[in-house]
Amino acid sequence: DKGLDPNYHDSDSGETPLTLAAQTEGSVEVIRTLCLGGAHIDFRARDGMTALHKAACARHCLALTALLDLGGSPNYKDRRGLTPLFHTAMVGGDPRCCELLLYNRAQLGIADENGWQEIHQACQRGHSQHLEHLLFYGAEPGAQNASGNTALHICALYNKETCARILLYRGANKDVKNNNGQTPFQVAVIAGNFELGELIRNHREQDVVPFQESPKYAARRRGPPGAGLTVPPALLRANSDTSMALPDWMVFAAPGTSSSGAPGPTSGPQGQSQPSAPSTKLSSGTLRSASSPRGARARSPSRGRHPEEAKRQPRGRPR
Repeated sequence: DKGLDPNYHDSDSGETPLTLAAQTEGSVEVIRTLCLGGAHIDFRARDGMTALHKAACARHCLALTALLDLGGSPNYKDRRGLTPLFHTAMVGGDPRCCELLLYNRAQLGIADENGWQEIHQACQRGHSQHLEHLLFYGAEPGAQNASGNTALHICALYNKETCARILLYRGANKDVKNNNGQTPFQVAVIAGNFELGELIRNHREQDVVPFQESPKYAARRRGPPGAGLTVPPALLRANSDTSMALPDWMVFAAPGTSSSGAPGPTSGPQGQSQPSAPSTKLSSGTLRSASSPRGARARSPSRGRHPEEAKRQPRGRPR
């Protein structure tokens, strides 16, 4: 109201009021006020982090919730190519932060410069509940880093028994070898973690307990490309063809092939064969019907008069 710029950024750190608010406890109302006042929710600081990154690193679940509700993207990357979910797996804190990002379709399998993914980070630091959420939403337990170590190798090296149990009971392969030809059991023995080594060695396949439910996602978040796309009502009212596929008569044959791929006769209403409309090939590579010399200049039914009205209306200047 006073005319202050909500997107002002510090020339040294690149921080904005929103990125600072995301790191401050009890700042949910400040975040909402800034966003409603025009603050760019996905603005990046000098380190490439958005407000969501800052909230994840600060373990502020309420700030994270507010930013996601206001439309913040969980998949922007910082200068290291890391997402808020990756930082959450590293810093730990409230596991709801991890679950919330995954619920809002945060991308899994992001790797740092050493090939470590979220699942490796959670296991190294013993964040067992984060690990459970990651596996439930589809993290690959057999993913290997640059050294060929899986998450189970990491547990064996850092003696994270709880995380190792979760991985084993969720179906992790205990026989995968790293770049040195070592299995998780061998890594545990080399690291002196003998009890964990015995746990890994004695695990049986019949002990695996798969997830009984499928993960749920926020309905307002976009899923995989092409999934669940709806047709705008305006296009339906205009009788527009919303299909993205080309008709058969527009699919050109490759140069040098026979002309058998040209549009053939069409089937009439009584099952009789009717010749297709003659067409002329333009220099641009498109086809133009001989009965339509103006090509693509036809007006859409959604503009101007209805086609039936246009046929009844005589052409020429009105008298």
